[in-house]
Amino acid sequence: MKFLGFVAIMLSAITVSSIGTVQLKAGDTYEVTKSTFHYSPIGDGTVKDYYADVYFSQGYFEHPSTEYDPHLATTSLCLAVSTFTDFPPFDEAWYLNQSRKANGFFEAIGFNSFVTNDDYKVSANFDTLGLCAAKKEFPGYTLIGVAPRSGGYKREWANNMRLGDGSKSDMMHEGWYNAANKMISFVQDYVSDNNVTGKVKLWMSGFSRGGATTNIAAALLDNRIEKGEKVLGDKASLARDDLFAYTFESPQGANVNSKTIKKPKDALYNNIFNVVNPLDAVPKVAMKQYGFTRFGVDKYVTNKFYDPANYEENRRTARAMFDVFNLNKNVTFRADEFKMVGFGIENFSIPRIVEILTNVFVADQSLINQFVDKTKANYDANIAISLLIEEVVKNLGDRNTYVRNIQNSLESMMLLLFNEAGMEDSIFKSLAGSIASSILDAAIGNKKSAKAKISETWGKDVGDVLYDLIGKLLSPLIDTYWERPNELISIALSISDIFQNHNPDVNLTHVASQDSYYIDEYNKNKSGSDKIKIVPFLNNADYGRMKFFGYNDIGLRLNSKKGTRVINIEGFTFGKSVIHQCDNGYASGYYSYVTEEKMEAFMPANRKYNISMKSYSKKPYHRCEYWAYYEYFTLDNSGRERVEKDHKKEKTYFNSDRHKRDVNIVL
Repeated sequence: MKFLGFVAIMLSAITVSSIGTVQLKAGDTYEVTKSTFHYSPIGDGTVKDYYADVYFSQGYFEHPSTEYDPHLATTSLCLAVSTFTDFPPFDEAWYLNQSRKANGFFEAIGFNSFVTNDDYKVSANFDTLGLCAAKKEFPGYTLIGVAPRSGGYKREWANNMRLGDGSKSDMMHEGWYNAANKMISFVQDYVSDNNVTGKVKLWMSGFSRGGATTNIAAALLDNRIEKGEKVLGDKASLARDDLFAYTFESPQGANVNSKTIKKPKDALYNNIFNVVNPLDAVPKVAMKQYGFTRFGVDKYVTNKFYDPANYEENRRTARAMFDVFNLNKNVTFRADEFKMVGFGIENFSIPRIVEILTNVFVADQSLINQFVDKTKANYDANIAISLLIEEVVKNLGDRNTYVRNIQNSLESMMLLLFNEAGMEDSIFKSLAGSIASSILDAAIGNKKSAKAKISETWGKDVGDVLYDLIGKLLSPLIDTYWERPNELISIALSISDIFQNHNPDVNLTHVASQDSYYIDEYNKNKSGSDKIKIVPFLNNADYGRMKFFGYNDIGLRLNSKKGTRVINIEGFTFGKSVIHQCDNGYASGYYSYVTEEKMEAFMPANRKYNISMKSYSKKPYHRCEYWAYYEYFTLDNSGRERVEKDHKKEKTYFNSDRHKRDVNIVL
């Protein structure tokens, strides 16, 4: 009773006010209201509620769902983060009221008939999926909002590891595919149980794992609607233009090799919008190398690499919004603080590497600054993570190899590590330290030490599973380290900052930064330079990537279509190359292996470039490979064959008897 009384007090404290009207077309005006909702933060070290303003209007749903709505996007993210599991104590009342913040959110925006499924009332486990829904009546239709539990789902983490071989999930991620079908059944039951009839508009939202579930569920509904199925039964109807789906920091659960539905980037799914921060590691899994992607339209948070002209203005706005959403002022906005560091021959030492890798969570900036990687220009977390994942997958093997060798061990480890309260921060740090030191020990041939450390640190149950898993991952990770040492070290040192990009307050920061309701409210009492501006998201940002190898030293000059120099790297017959110029919006880097160098460059795609190379190779040819960075292949019209982004050539060869060769390419 005390708990229910607290809920009543919390809901009664919610403020609702009208802030005006919005007009979509002549004669149609819709009221916009502002209210307050509560949510559980992640990563600030406190056990308390956060609260934030949320804006709502019927007008969000009075246009086709294929039109991206920045106001609806922010409101959708507010819904998603309201579903996070609450804090302890874990008693009976807690289990029955895990969804109290989601209920409060729906109450705040005027919805009723709030319902959860049974999974939202029990301890989360491998195959559970908490779901909630509520409805609101409007003239001519019923609006139903539905969301999966998107945070604090503890042992459901193990389900994220269930890629499956695709045979039971139409090639999609098996764990999220099964969850998506649960979500669809839940909506159908809600319509039936609440006697909803006539026209329905369906609003779906999810964050992280909940986003992947929502993404697949919306796509499956789109396909069924297109086929003429009555997806909500005989008494209620749902049109594709009335299905509104928004996901945030969603992993990739769709697959280009699915057989029974249209391909993930087909226009059929243009009513699904995925807001993605390229600096977040979570949206990069499951891996694109296995054919995974997202259904619908990806909207990318402005990034320094691909939108340098707007980046500073955007981040000024984002930092102002962060102060609005982050109520714990001890937490600073660190999400962009990534530096490429590493070890050159001149400072390579095993003890030094041990010192850094075994203290990857110590924020010692002076230590990091000692090892700034001067062979990389403008690399950000997005590039480093993507390159590292690519290398890990190459060494790990195909999807079937993952399922056969890795999947069960990862699932078992997650089930053991996630207790009732989630995975303790100290456990996570200790786990990372054990893995890092084990990789290092194995790399220098000290396997006995690696096994001893794991046995000392962990109990038998976790220790056995962890040692088994490390044993299976050791060889691929060591191979990855020797191929991409600086990426691995840099990500390890910046892991806390990188994962801040996955926190709900940071996501609210970015989404609200392109929503005029929040910007106008902030600017109310500001003037001049104190005012902040909106910088919209970008759609499906693609990048060209060129990779050069098979030479001793090489000079690279990359000119844009206008003839301006954007990258300038000087090569030498003996010694390392030197990066003289790399403009904002581009990235370039190389590795020196004493006798050979490897070089790569990243640039915006769909532009013409002129490449000039001056070489001093002792080998018979140079080879240049290039492909699109985010999605390195597309599908032909039949949906079966891969087509490289460069439709003319995959490889261009440079003969060693030529002192200089100019090449024109269009990525």
